[in-house]
Amino acid sequence: MDNAPGRHPHRDFLAVLPVSDGIVAIRAMWAGDAEAYAAGTEDALVKRFAHLPLDNYTPQIVRTMIDGVIADGLRDGTLAVLAICDAQSNQFLGSLVFFDITCDDAEVGYWVAPEHRGRDVSVRALALAIEMAGALSLRRLHAKTVEENPPSQKVLLKTGFEPSGDVRPGVLPSGKTQISVTYLLALN
Repeated sequence: MDNAPGRHPHRDFLAVLPVSDGIVAIRAMWAGDAEAYAAGTEDALVKRFAHLPLDNYTPQIVRTMIDGVIADGLRDGTLAVLAICDAQSNQFLGSLVFFDITCDDAEVGYWVAPEHRGRDVSVRALALAIEMAGALSLRRLHAKTVEENPPSQKVLLKTGFEPSGDVRPGVLPSGKTQISVTYLLALN
């Protein structure tokens, strides 16, 4: 394990998956999630606030990502694009991602498909992400949201994140620069 400054030790996300609270679970994505993932990314709020790297996702693009960049990231511990699903049926509800992973911390992001909102799926998924981060020996989690997304800010606050720093322009995962709010959660 390489612990040199600026490098990150290998984070074995697959070793801590799946996690569940009995209602919501987080697991690795599989090809069967491609249709629901692609459909979820067509939602106006997901397009506006999830800051995904691509403007459009088709099921084939998602399957290629699952077999390529997502599998590679899980294998080398640098990226974890995961499925948020119903704990009983395994139905895809949304996505949670760990990225910008370092020795001590990672950034986390999430989105939930519109038909599954209003049931605390985001709060439950983020609580499970915090549990995973602890199991992976991370010390801090960061999250960013734009100023115009109060629901995400409420989810972050409800799960113990605190605003960190000023509201300012920031580069988001989509590569776009927008006025954003950074949140921080220190882990035990």
